[in-house]
Amino acid sequence: MERSRSGCRLMANDFDDIECLVKTYGKDVLRICRYYLRNSQDAEDAFQEVFIKLIRKRSTFRGKSEFKTWLTRIAINTCKDFLKSRSLRNSTDESLLDCNDCIDAAKYDEYDELYQIITTLPLDYKDVILLKYYYGYTSKEIARILKLTEPAVNSRLHRAKIYLKEILTEKGWSDYEYLD
Repeated sequence: MERSRSGCRLMANDFDDIECLVKTYGKDVLRICRYYLRNSQDAEDAFQEVFIKLIRKRSTFRGKSEFKTWLTRIAINTCKDFLKSRSLRNSTDESLLDCNDCIDAAKYDEYDELYQIITTLPLDYKDVILLKYYYGYTSKEIARILKLTEPAVNSRLHRAKIYLKEILTEKGWSDYEYLD
């Protein structure tokens, strides 16, 4: 039986094995959903949908990529489907910005403002910035997740950083440590 790196059985119908997958990967999936959807209720709905899709599609996982990469792709696609199918409110749920395990509390205000700026980026830029700087994926991993070539990912990252630096300069930011 195929197992993820965490030791969870991927093909299992057993509730304990599905629970293992949720415990192992749930936090990352929920972060992705919150980042894309910016609304707690929608993020939780998408989170559930991701794991429903995982259960339905687990037999299609061929092991050509890491399991987490495959699951991240399912999560991103699910969120994009949610964005297409719903006219989401234009408001940000404040509870999403309280991500103590993601950022140093002393830098919360700066990260909050940067997060708000990133959410205004075009989707192609938002994807690569999220995966590179928020989740720490390499360009090669991002290419697999987004089904792009590695040079295309690097090009998008380069253009996204230029675009972000322009926005940050307009807002009076002089320190771009976040994008190095």
